[in-house]
Amino acid sequence: MNRFALRAVAALVLSVAVAACGADGAGGDDAEESPSSEPTETRLACDAPCYGDAATLGSVSADTAIEVSGIAASVRTPGAYYVVSDEAGTSQVAVVQADGELVGRIEVAGMDAANAEALEVGPCGDAPDESCLYVGDIGDHVGRDDVVIYRLREPAVDTVDPVPADALRYTYADGPTDAEALMVDDEGRPLIVSKGETARLYHGPASGGVLERVGEIDLPEPENGLFADVVGNVVTGASTASGRVLLRTYDEVLEYRAEDDEGADLTQFPRWSWWRVPAGLLVQAEAITYRVDECGYLTVSELTGAIAGVPCAGNVPTSS
Repeated sequence: MNRFALRAVAALVLSVAVAACGADGAGGDDAEESPSSEPTETRLACDAPCYGDAATLGSVSADTAIEVSGIAASVRTPGAYYVVSDEAGTSQVAVVQADGELVGRIEVAGMDAANAEALEVGPCGDAPDESCLYVGDIGDHVGRDDVVIYRLREPAVDTVDPVPADALRYTYADGPTDAEALMVDDEGRPLIVSKGETARLYHGPASGGVLERVGEIDLPEPENGLFADVVGNVVTGASTASGRVLLRTYDEVLEYRAEDDEGADLTQFPRWSWWRVPAGLLVQAEAITYRVDECGYLTVSELTGAIAGVPCAGNVPTSS
């Protein structure tokens, strides 16, 4: 996250971004194929989950989280979302509604994050039938040899006492890496996408250890690359659902889908079909999450705290 460069240009490009993205909300149906990426972009048929237009739902105030770098939907408390700030020394995760209203705060026992850049809710490594919250202390402007992922059983949103957490420590097999995107597979194993012009995908064991590089992601050139022109076309957030992956960049959102979501291997997602989906009118967007019902998603601006929500459309029900 090059926040200083972004803030220097944010005021200049915001009005341009609003105008340029005025047509945002058109999903993959209208997207053109991108010859620069493998696999090529796919046209989305609405017999599968499709999306409506992005709409502003509210915002996360600076009193709740100064810089929202991660968001994840709660499984234990549907309708609640965890958000985390990336400021040094962070020891808490805030719980908010979809409109950003504060519900509560979770103190994570033993957490003193250097740069918490990502959140994910997924199966617990030692108890796959339970849901855990993963806090990814994985960010750094130049890259880190080792990172920490804090894993805690999802608590009640009104929890007052510090919640015990496992501090899972990882090292990168190929040296220092900067990253802001974290996912978790069905066995509670982390996947991290590096932040760089060539996005690298890493996979590690559920209990900590070595993060092995398992692939690379050839990101397409953004259609409106206002921020990519300044700080690069880089991945700033990710989320996973059944056989689907969302990647957030500063300019757009890409969705990857497996042909068969039953037991889809997340390490292979760069080979899945992909398309552009609505990104919302956000400046310095660094957080994204599927809704807990997997029908739509939320994405958040780190700079302003604004939350954009994208609902399901087409033949997919929007209830629950």
